[in-house]
Amino acid sequence: MLKSALAEPFDDLDRLSPEALRQWWTRKLKRALRLAFEELPFYRNRFNAAGFDPTRFRTLDDLRAVPICNKEDLLAAARDRENFKSYVAGPVSPMTVSLSSGTSGTTFVMHTRRWRKLQGYSSSRAHWWAGLRPGTPLIMSAPAWHAYASIQPSIAMHFGSPCVVVSGTFLPRFADRIVDAILAFHPRFLTMFLPMVFSILATARRQGLSGEKLFAGVETLVVTGAPITPGMRAHLQELTKVKRVTELAGSSENLLAVDCIHAHGLHLVPDTCYAEVIDRKTGLPMPDGERGSVVHSSVIAAGSLFLRYDGGDVGILDGSPCTCGLPSPRIKLLGRWDDCFTVGPHTMLPYDIQLALESDVPELLGTAFVISKEGLASGTLRLLLVEPENSAADLLDAARSKLSRRFEVPVEISAVRDLPLRFKGVPPILSEREAASSV
Repeated sequence: MLKSALAEPFDDLDRLSPEALRQWWTRKLKRALRLAFEELPFYRNRFNAAGFDPTRFRTLDDLRAVPICNKEDLLAAARDRENFKSYVAGPVSPMTVSLSSGTSGTTFVMHTRRWRKLQGYSSSRAHWWAGLRPGTPLIMSAPAWHAYASIQPSIAMHFGSPCVVVSGTFLPRFADRIVDAILAFHPRFLTMFLPMVFSILATARRQGLSGEKLFAGVETLVVTGAPITPGMRAHLQELTKVKRVTELAGSSENLLAVDCIHAHGLHLVPDTCYAEVIDRKTGLPMPDGERGSVVHSSVIAAGSLFLRYDGGDVGILDGSPCTCGLPSPRIKLLGRWDDCFTVGPHTMLPYDIQLALESDVPELLGTAFVISKEGLASGTLRLLLVEPENSAADLLDAARSKLSRRFEVPVEISAVRDLPLRFKGVPPILSEREAASSV
């Protein structure tokens, strides 16, 4: 069995070759599929309807025969009071419950003791990849309703780290608590929702603190909750002076991926999930680097089990070797299908506008903006952009011209002093009336 030449593996799983990892995933998913058919009515009924026999599962390619499920399917199961646990594997008591939102409705996700143990170890792997080492003081922030909150104690215990968990999700009004925690605790490793980072920096400025002073001593800043562009990563590094800004992506439904040290993409954490990127219409795999629907399958056969689950995310997959040596493929979540918009000949995500702006006009790197709903309704890409300090008129004219040529649509850019509190790092699409009332 070929092994990777990874310099600092978490354990032997990190040492596998990509092909050996695929074989490992095949064994794990075969077990999960069989358990789902034998013990979970939700999956048994769906497998039978699709004519899928888990005993014939031999390779990862055979997953194409497994029917895809989505949040609406889980909501329908949850509405049935007698069968709402029909996709929960193993003993259901004791257990914790988290919520899953972001697409249509909210589902309850049940996590058993066995799930917490296995997911805690897998999430420790993710944090190891992100740079966490034994004994490192860390601050983590996560809403109690997310699965991440269930395994935070496991991460701190695995690394033997002094740890502070700050409540309050990413709402700006809680930013002062995190500023106080950073100043009092002096973490070297900080995990934070990307939207909250901007609220923290704004709160620190009001207190007369620069980002550099606030984040002094922080060696790694892990951001999650929204996709970051290369320019956004550089912008965060400039604001905070933290050398390593790492992106982590995950969901309560057992999707987990994180940057390696080279930040060439987020590696799937293999003992959490296996993921595919498929064509939304045909269901066939998308070529590496091309956008499609992210469909993932839980490797942990405990608690709420998600097999070929489509959470509504748009992503790209990259199976080429990474210079870090990790064997798992890399994935980038770009946003949700619900956030796509069409203007002119293009259907895009807000991520595309941010990427284009920082590429075409580097002087506007890190500039915050929102996309106007009214502009889209009239066939125009209209941006409300925080006015840059220097050469504003020239920069905005250059941005209008270059974005118009790139996207083949009329572009309007209006400079504003502030953006609404709903700005979350990735530009949202808002009504201008809504934006004006919430500034």
